[in-house]
Amino acid sequence: MTYPTSLRALYDCGVAHVMSNVIPVWIVTAVGVVVVGFVVDVDSRVASMVAVLAASLLMAFILQVVAYHREGLVSRLSLALTGSVLLTAGAAVVFQVLSVVD
Repeated sequence: MTYPTSLRALYDCGVAHVMSNVIPVWIVTAVGVVVVGFVVDVDSRVASMVAVLAASLLMAFILQVVAYHREGLVSRLSLALTGSVLLTAGAAVVFQVLSVVD
């Protein structure tokens, strides 16, 4: 099966690597933050979210080592880590607002 050159170029640019290296890190961060929100008490949430962020950082590096592709390494790592930090910061804001409401 032959693909148009634009689709092949898009795939070769690294879309597959982003899907396999960045999205799982974001999913782990989101699941970890939701678990922290439901399981951990209010006083320990910040420390637990730091642990979730550290776990997502380690996962990002491990995925980059396992699926080694030199092209776009820094871009994929920065995208994965920026997304994880933004998810964690957003969850911290939501938890803070919810704790004030209670």
